[in-house]
Amino acid sequence: MSSLRSYLAAVEPVRLGVNRLLENADPVIAGYRDHHLSEEQAATAMGRLEQSFARYMVEINGLQPSDAMLAGINAPYAHTYILEDAYLNALASGLSNGDLSGLPDTQSEQRDSIIEWRVQLEVLAQQLSLVLPADFQQAGRGEIAPSVSGSS
Repeated sequence: MSSLRSYLAAVEPVRLGVNRLLENADPVIAGYRDHHLSEEQAATAMGRLEQSFARYMVEINGLQPSDAMLAGINAPYAHTYILEDAYLNALASGLSNGDLSGLPDTQSEQRDSIIEWRVQLEVLAQQLSLVLPADFQQAGRGEIAPSVSGSS
């Protein structure tokens, strides 16, 4: 039980920080789409967001749970951060040249991994009679990557 508590204590600040950080992507995209931001302004803002995200990506991928089961649960989840970073990098690049057609489509893969991570942690928490954070059920729901199509 202490391994799971330790893991959650390490993951939660990253997960919640990423959620807050990615909320800042939609206004940048909307500003670009509505011509309130130039290509350069939008690309710069998205580039800063991607750099901030990259710190979280390194942090989550640097987690080394001592429990083998938790390590196995974390690995695919941590990989979703690599996919998201690649998407954000491509988005910043696309905004800079006005071409968003080359964005990678990894949402389904990310969603599947995040849901699998959440379910495995829920099962483990139930077995240990541990209560997960209140918003944990939201992991893997909603948009995974910032939407460039105008619908969130």
